[in-house]
Amino acid sequence: MNELVNSTTEKLAERNENLEDMVLAMKKKIEELKGELTIYKAALSNGMLSSRPKQQIMDVPKLEKFKGTRSTRDVDNFLWEIEVC
Repeated sequence: MNELVNSTTEKLAERNENLEDMVLAMKKKIEELKGELTIYKAALSNGMLSSRPKQQIMDVPKLEKFKGTRSTRDVDNFLWEIEVC
């Protein structure tokens, strides 16, 4: 009976040591992640990271001022220029 108790005690002690090692490893990883989080927060507050992409400036051709009539050819040329750009 003593052997069974001793065996169980040894197994529990070994598991306890393993769990302590795991907890220490997790604490170390948590500290690393906290450091990374601090860096990311600083970058976001400085505007270094942006959640939206920068808008591209588009060069859209302007039509001449409307003079009362417009030819179909002018409209077609304007639309073709837009499609090409």
